[in-house]
Amino acid sequence: MKKISCLLTLIVLTLLVAGCKNNEPKDLAKFEKHLDQTQQKEAKMKQTLNHLDLKQIDQLKEQQMTDKNKKEFNELQTDINSKLMPQMKAYEKSAKKLPAESSKVKHLKQTYLQGVKQKKQKVKDLKTFVDLCNQSVKANEDILDYTKLFEKKRSLMEDNVDKANKNGSKQDVETFTKKVENNNKELKNTAENHINDQNPKKGEKAIEEHIMPLIDKQIKDLNQTTITDSNVNEARKNAIEMYYSLQNYYETRQDTMGITQRLAKIDIQNLPKEGKDLENEDKAFDKELNQLKS
Repeated sequence: MKKISCLLTLIVLTLLVAGCKNNEPKDLAKFEKHLDQTQQKEAKMKQTLNHLDLKQIDQLKEQQMTDKNKKEFNELQTDINSKLMPQMKAYEKSAKKLPAESSKVKHLKQTYLQGVKQKKQKVKDLKTFVDLCNQSVKANEDILDYTKLFEKKRSLMEDNVDKANKNGSKQDVETFTKKVENNNKELKNTAENHINDQNPKKGEKAIEEHIMPLIDKQIKDLNQTTITDSNVNEARKNAIEMYYSLQNYYETRQDTMGITQRLAKIDIQNLPKEGKDLENEDKAFDKELNQLKS
């Protein structure tokens, strides 16, 4: 009885294997039919990539950002976000719906999806790079604005001190100017000792741990200083606003240091500039497909 049972099991398994082999060509044909639709979506995405002016990014590290390429990078960011990324998403969605029933076609699909994943990562790296470049430009513009505001407040503060001097408020002027001079000296020494532009990570930490607490302390100290002269009081107000602009300046410098670190991790030469730059990710799939069809 056992022999008969084993024989029946063997026959069933043989029929199942034979059935799978017979279904494999149909399964592959169904897969390839859907693949044509998926590749049409990929072609559309690649066409968008071809139309983007991406050759300039190779030289960007060696060039100063100008108003012209700033405008181009803003337009590039818009095109990537509104066209390229949605097309990449549609392509990936279609790829995930590829039909596969037999084990070999299922494996083929996974190989294809791995290639899609790699293409998606390359496109995401491109998006990240352009986003970071634009963030860097904006941050540097903000730094310039905060520097101008700092100078404006300092000039107003000095005018107030001059008026107080002319009014004979010697003691208040001396108390105030001495504090400001000491503050400036302390800030300068702290920045020189702790901030190194060659090491953005340490620079970020130094601003957080040394510069910002120091400015907070100086603002608090100025607020608590006893001053009776109205002009010196106005000078103090401008000095505090000057320090607030300095805080904004250093906070934004922290941002630029973070951006610099993230940009350094991106291999610019490996970013896709044309649709053909994504074709290498299909090699494993093409090889497996040809083997399956032979």
